[in-house]
Amino acid sequence: MKTLRLFSALMVVFALSAGALFAGGAKESSAPGAKQFLIYDYWTAGGEKQAIDALFTMFKEKHPGVEILENQVAGGGGSNMLAVLIGKLQSRNPPDAFQASEGSQLKDYVDAGYLDPVDKIWQESDYANHINPMWIKTLKFDGHYWTVPLNAHRTNWMWYNKKIFDQLNLQPPTDFASLLSDAKAIKAAMPNVSPLALGTREKVWSIYIFDMCNLLTGGPDFMQKVDTGLVDYANDATFRKAMENFASLIPYIYPYSSTKTWDEAGALLKTGDAAMYWMGDWILGYYLNAGMKPNVDFGAVPIPANLWMGHADSFPMPKGAPHPQLAEDWLKMLTTAEAQKTFNLIKGSVTILNDVPPSIYPDPFRKLSATDLQTKEAIPDGFHGGLMTANFGGDLMNILTQFLSDKNVDNAISQIAVAATRDNLKANSAWYWE
Repeated sequence: MKTLRLFSALMVVFALSAGALFAGGAKESSAPGAKQFLIYDYWTAGGEKQAIDALFTMFKEKHPGVEILENQVAGGGGSNMLAVLIGKLQSRNPPDAFQASEGSQLKDYVDAGYLDPVDKIWQESDYANHINPMWIKTLKFDGHYWTVPLNAHRTNWMWYNKKIFDQLNLQPPTDFASLLSDAKAIKAAMPNVSPLALGTREKVWSIYIFDMCNLLTGGPDFMQKVDTGLVDYANDATFRKAMENFASLIPYIYPYSSTKTWDEAGALLKTGDAAMYWMGDWILGYYLNAGMKPNVDFGAVPIPANLWMGHADSFPMPKGAPHPQLAEDWLKMLTTAEAQKTFNLIKGSVTILNDVPPSIYPDPFRKLSATDLQTKEAIPDGFHGGLMTANFGGDLMNILTQFLSDKNVDNAISQIAVAATRDNLKANSAWYWE
């Protein structure tokens, strides 16, 4: 039954990403006799591609003669890759390594029997004592560690075009009220500029706006309850207010969001077609790779300032990996400060290791992120942080896509309530509150 639940959840994602499924995939073949390391990831945009390539270079230096076969599948915040990967895991033909989320989505892999524990690697590196304790909740199940995280992505960032803000003498927003005020001021002064960028060609990014509105309306505890089924959606006044706040933003969101990927939406700040963008700090890697200068071309503020919200990218150990020693060596490498600094300096994220000093980062945003991760309240985000289940996340993407079009609060709330019940969200998320 657990395997069927994982299959159905990922088939929801599969349906969302049909048509882009096999784009960019590398062929799983090579010269006879070559030692191969097959790895799946979805890092294909500017900045993130360079970051994973830097890790591949480091790994090959430690393993000369190994050929890395990277089966990249672009788009969807990972949903396209998951749709391809699930078939391989079900047929017991896994790669040596693959990029994974945490929380509910990681637990699905564990429950389906697709992973081997990585306790030995955690013990040898004393990993648990070098990361924020909040990560343990989303990475450890049934008394075992199941994956190795290599970075920490903050997602409660509001990025903004600094030249537009300077020209209009605006201050970056600090809460929902100032966000809406800035949006109104930008629209009034610059009718051809979208106050808020968004790309929903991969529907997952609508969930980020959903989480933002729940967070800024009800606070972090409320947001976590919304994402794990502990809210009476149909009758909760705070949830209704959050959805009304979402609706009030829609007129200020880029009107052609369905045509844009996350990085293409981020580019709207570079061209001046949009003024703000609620997005995780992987967009920083994109901006830096595009030659944009921090606090000259763009700025960013965390909202709220006293919270670090985000998720980790990680790599588990697939059961039956074709080259288990190489897979183990890859995971061990990811625990090192050397590998994490190499990756994160390019990617836009920060190391998950808390003993790497914030001073290593050349921009003010990651310096702040690394400091806040060590000193302020930290929580996982909704979808990639694994708070919500894959089934509920898939349903929510479709509901919010419709909501962006019709702005019907009552209809959206009703559909969300039905989806949470149908997907048994509360019971399937109980692990988070244990």
